[in-house]
Amino acid sequence: MFPFEGIRRLNHCVLSTLRIKNLALVADLTLELQPGFCAITGETGTGKSVILGALNLVLGRRADRGALRSGAESCTVEAVFDVQNLRAPLPRFLEERGLEPCESGQLVLKRTFTAAGTNRQFVNGSPTSLATLEEMGGWLIDLHGPHDHQSLLQPRLQLSLVDAYGGLDSPRESFAERLRQRSRLQQAKAALIVDERTYAQQIDLLRHQVRETRIVSNGPSHPR
Repeated sequence: MFPFEGIRRLNHCVLSTLRIKNLALVADLTLELQPGFCAITGETGTGKSVILGALNLVLGRRADRGALRSGAESCTVEAVFDVQNLRAPLPRFLEERGLEPCESGQLVLKRTFTAAGTNRQFVNGSPTSLATLEEMGGWLIDLHGPHDHQSLLQPRLQLSLVDAYGGLDSPRESFAERLRQRSRLQQAKAALIVDERTYAQQIDLLRHQVRETRIVSNGPSHPR
Protein backbone atom coordinates (compact mmCIF):
# COMPACT_ATOMS: atom_id res chain seq x y z
CA MET A 1 0.00 0.00 0.00
CA PHE A 2 1.21 3.51 -0.80
CA PRO A 3 2.40 4.90 2.58
CA PHE A 4 0.60 8.20 2.11
CA GLU A 5 -2.67 6.69 0.90
CA GLY A 6 -4.59 8.36 3.73
CA ILE A 7 -3.11 11.73 2.83
CA ARG A 8 -3.88 11.26 -0.83
CA ARG A 9 -7.57 10.75 0.01
CA LEU A 10 -7.68 13.60 2.50
CA ASN A 11 -9.29 16.18 0.19
CA HIS A 12 -10.73 14.03 -2.55
CA CYS A 13 -13.32 16.11 -4.38
CA VAL A 14 -14.05 16.72 -8.05
CA LEU A 15 -14.86 19.91 -9.91
CA SER A 16 -17.63 18.81 -12.26
CA THR A 17 -19.01 22.05 -13.70
CA LEU A 18 -17.74 25.61 -14.07
CA ARG A 19 -20.01 28.36 -15.38
CA ILE A 20 -18.55 31.75 -16.32
CA LYS A 21 -20.47 34.82 -17.42
CA ASN A 22 -18.99 38.18 -18.43
CA LEU A 23 -15.46 37.54 -17.22
CA ALA A 24 -12.67 39.01 -19.37
CA LEU A 25 -13.42 37.92 -22.97
CA VAL A 26 -15.90 35.22 -21.96
CA ALA A 27 -19.54 36.16 -22.49
CA ASP A 28 -21.13 32.92 -21.37
CA LEU A 29 -19.37 29.56 -20.90
CA THR A 30 -20.34 26.30 -19.24
CA LEU A 31 -17.43 23.90 -18.82
CA GLU A 32 -18.41 20.31 -18.04
CA LEU A 33 -15.43 18.30 -16.78
CA GLN A 34 -15.49 14.56 -17.34
CA PRO A 35 -14.34 11.92 -14.83
CA GLY A 36 -10.64 11.15 -14.80
CA PHE A 37 -7.67 13.31 -15.68
CA CYS A 38 -8.54 16.54 -17.51
CA ALA A 39 -6.01 18.84 -19.16
CA ILE A 40 -6.74 22.19 -20.77
CA THR A 41 -4.10 23.31 -23.24
CA GLY A 42 -3.74 26.13 -25.72
CA GLU A 43 -1.52 28.90 -26.93
CA THR A 44 -0.96 32.12 -25.04
CA GLY A 45 -4.08 34.26 -25.10
CA THR A 46 -6.58 31.47 -25.68
CA GLY A 47 -8.23 31.94 -22.27
CA LYS A 48 -6.64 29.37 -19.94
CA SER A 49 -5.98 32.07 -17.36
CA VAL A 50 -9.68 33.04 -17.45
CA ILE A 51 -10.57 29.61 -16.07
CA LEU A 52 -8.05 29.99 -13.25
CA GLY A 53 -9.32 33.49 -12.59
CA ALA A 54 -12.87 32.20 -12.37
CA LEU A 55 -11.84 29.55 -9.86
CA ASN A 56 -10.04 32.16 -7.78
CA LEU A 57 -13.17 34.31 -7.73
CA VAL A 58 -15.51 31.53 -6.67
CA LEU A 59 -13.08 30.58 -3.90
CA GLY A 60 -13.22 34.02 -2.31
CA ARG A 61 -10.24 35.80 -3.83
CA ARG A 62 -10.26 39.54 -4.44
CA ALA A 63 -12.40 40.64 -7.39
CA ASP A 64 -10.90 43.03 -9.92
CA ARG A 65 -13.52 45.18 -11.65
CA GLY A 66 -11.16 45.42 -14.58
CA ALA A 67 -11.84 41.73 -15.22
CA LEU A 68 -15.43 42.49 -16.20
CA ARG A 69 -16.22 41.90 -19.84
CA SER A 70 -16.41 45.14 -21.78
CA GLY A 71 -19.91 46.59 -21.62
CA ALA A 72 -21.09 44.21 -18.86
CA GLU A 73 -22.44 45.43 -15.54
CA SER A 74 -21.80 42.24 -13.58
CA CYS A 75 -19.85 39.00 -13.64
CA THR A 76 -21.00 35.62 -12.32
CA VAL A 77 -19.01 32.46 -11.67
CA GLU A 78 -20.56 29.23 -10.46
CA ALA A 79 -18.73 26.01 -9.61
CA VAL A 80 -20.21 22.60 -8.82
CA PHE A 81 -18.13 20.11 -6.85
CA ASP A 82 -18.71 16.44 -6.19
CA VAL A 83 -17.84 16.17 -2.49
CA GLN A 84 -19.04 12.63 -1.74
CA ASN A 85 -15.48 11.51 -0.98
CA LEU A 86 -14.34 14.70 0.72
CA ARG A 87 -13.10 13.90 4.21
CA ALA A 88 -13.17 17.48 5.47
CA PRO A 89 -15.91 18.27 8.05
CA LEU A 90 -18.05 19.99 5.43
CA PRO A 91 -21.55 19.07 6.75
CA ARG A 92 -20.82 20.49 10.20
CA PHE A 93 -19.12 23.53 8.66
CA LEU A 94 -22.24 24.32 6.64
CA GLU A 95 -24.60 23.69 9.56
CA GLU A 96 -22.66 25.93 11.95
CA ARG A 97 -22.90 28.82 9.46
CA GLY A 98 -26.57 28.34 8.68
CA LEU A 99 -25.93 27.21 5.10
CA GLU A 100 -27.93 24.68 3.13
CA PRO A 101 -26.53 21.11 3.13
CA CYS A 102 -25.23 19.43 -0.01
CA GLU A 103 -27.80 17.49 -2.00
CA SER A 104 -26.69 14.25 -3.70
CA GLY A 105 -23.09 15.01 -2.75
CA GLN A 106 -23.07 18.23 -4.79
CA LEU A 107 -21.61 21.47 -3.44
CA VAL A 108 -22.58 24.58 -5.42
CA LEU A 109 -20.59 27.80 -5.01
CA LYS A 110 -21.61 31.04 -6.72
CA ARG A 111 -19.98 34.46 -6.83
CA THR A 112 -21.26 37.67 -8.44
CA PHE A 113 -19.60 41.07 -8.50
CA THR A 114 -20.61 44.28 -10.26
CA ALA A 115 -18.90 47.26 -11.81
CA ALA A 116 -20.05 49.28 -8.79
CA GLY A 117 -18.04 47.00 -6.49
CA THR A 118 -20.93 45.00 -5.02
CA ASN A 119 -20.12 41.39 -4.10
CA ARG A 120 -22.62 38.59 -3.52
CA GLN A 121 -21.71 34.99 -2.84
CA PHE A 122 -23.72 31.84 -2.18
CA VAL A 123 -23.17 28.29 -0.97
CA ASN A 124 -25.89 25.86 -2.08
CA GLY A 125 -28.14 28.86 -2.67
CA SER A 126 -27.57 30.38 0.79
CA PRO A 127 -25.90 33.82 1.00
CA THR A 128 -22.54 33.79 2.75
CA SER A 129 -19.33 35.76 3.20
CA LEU A 130 -16.14 35.87 1.17
CA ALA A 131 -14.25 34.56 4.20
CA THR A 132 -16.44 31.43 4.19
CA LEU A 133 -15.75 30.81 0.49
CA GLU A 134 -12.03 31.25 1.06
CA GLU A 135 -12.01 28.86 4.01
CA MET A 136 -13.86 26.21 2.02
CA GLY A 137 -11.52 26.74 -0.92
CA GLY A 138 -8.67 25.30 1.12
CA TRP A 139 -10.49 21.96 1.12
CA LEU A 140 -11.58 21.97 -2.50
CA ILE A 141 -8.83 23.21 -4.81
CA ASP A 142 -5.09 23.67 -4.55
CA LEU A 143 -3.81 26.13 -7.15
CA HIS A 144 -0.09 26.06 -7.88
CA GLY A 145 1.71 28.74 -9.83
CA PRO A 146 4.96 30.74 -9.87
CA HIS A 147 3.58 33.31 -7.43
CA ASP A 148 0.87 31.37 -5.63
CA HIS A 149 1.05 30.28 -2.00
CA GLN A 150 0.81 26.52 -1.87
CA SER A 151 -1.40 24.88 0.66
CA LEU A 152 1.52 22.87 2.04
CA LEU A 153 2.73 26.09 3.65
CA GLN A 154 -0.42 26.36 5.76
CA PRO A 155 0.04 25.09 9.35
CA ARG A 156 -3.55 23.79 9.47
CA LEU A 157 -2.99 21.54 6.47
CA GLN A 158 0.38 20.41 7.79
CA LEU A 159 -1.33 19.18 10.95
CA SER A 160 -4.01 17.46 8.87
CA LEU A 161 -1.35 15.66 6.85
CA VAL A 162 0.40 14.42 9.98
CA ASP A 163 -2.91 13.24 11.49
CA ALA A 164 -3.87 11.48 8.25
CA TYR A 165 -0.52 9.74 8.01
CA GLY A 166 -0.84 8.54 11.60
CA GLY A 167 -4.44 7.39 11.10
CA LEU A 168 -5.64 9.84 13.72
CA ASP A 169 -8.71 11.19 11.95
CA SER A 170 -11.15 9.42 14.26
CA PRO A 171 -9.42 10.32 17.57
CA ARG A 172 -9.05 13.91 16.36
CA GLU A 173 -12.76 14.18 15.58
CA SER A 174 -13.63 12.60 18.94
CA PHE A 175 -11.42 15.13 20.74
CA ALA A 176 -12.94 17.99 18.72
CA GLU A 177 -16.43 16.86 19.73
CA ARG A 178 -15.37 16.84 23.41
CA LEU A 179 -14.09 20.40 23.01
CA ARG A 180 -17.39 21.48 21.46
CA GLN A 181 -19.28 19.79 24.31
CA ARG A 182 -17.06 21.57 26.85
CA SER A 183 -17.77 24.88 25.15
CA ARG A 184 -21.52 24.24 25.30
CA LEU A 185 -21.30 23.41 29.02
CA GLN A 186 -19.30 26.57 29.70
CA GLN A 187 -21.92 28.64 27.91
CA ALA A 188 -24.68 26.95 29.91
CA LYS A 189 -22.78 27.59 33.14
CA ALA A 190 -22.31 31.26 32.26
CA ALA A 191 -26.04 31.55 31.57
CA LEU A 192 -26.85 30.00 34.96
CA ILE A 193 -24.51 32.42 36.74
CA VAL A 194 -26.23 35.36 35.07
CA ASP A 195 -29.64 33.96 36.06
CA GLU A 196 -28.48 33.55 39.68
CA ARG A 197 -27.31 37.14 39.79
CA THR A 198 -30.57 38.35 38.31
CA TYR A 199 -32.49 36.23 40.82
CA ALA A 200 -30.48 37.65 43.72
CA GLN A 201 -31.05 41.21 42.50
CA GLN A 202 -34.78 40.60 42.24
CA ILE A 203 -34.84 39.17 45.79
CA ASP A 204 -33.01 42.24 47.10
CA LEU A 205 -35.42 44.54 45.29
CA LEU A 206 -38.47 42.72 46.67
CA ARG A 207 -37.06 42.80 50.22
CA HIS A 208 -36.44 46.53 49.89
CA GLN A 209 -39.98 47.08 48.63
CA VAL A 210 -41.40 45.04 51.53
CA ARG A 211 -39.42 47.11 54.06
CA GLU A 212 -40.63 50.34 52.48
CA THR A 213 -44.22 49.10 52.60
CA ARG A 214 -43.92 48.20 56.30
CA ILE A 215 -42.47 51.61 57.16
CA VAL A 216 -45.34 53.37 55.44
CA SER A 217 -48.03 51.16 56.99
CA ASN A 218 -46.56 51.32 60.49
CA GLY A 219 -45.69 55.01 60.41
CA PRO A 220 -46.96 57.52 63.02
CA SER A 221 -50.55 58.62 62.61
CA HIS A 222 -51.26 62.35 62.23
CA PRO A 223 -54.13 64.04 64.04
CA ARG A 224 -56.95 65.27 61.90
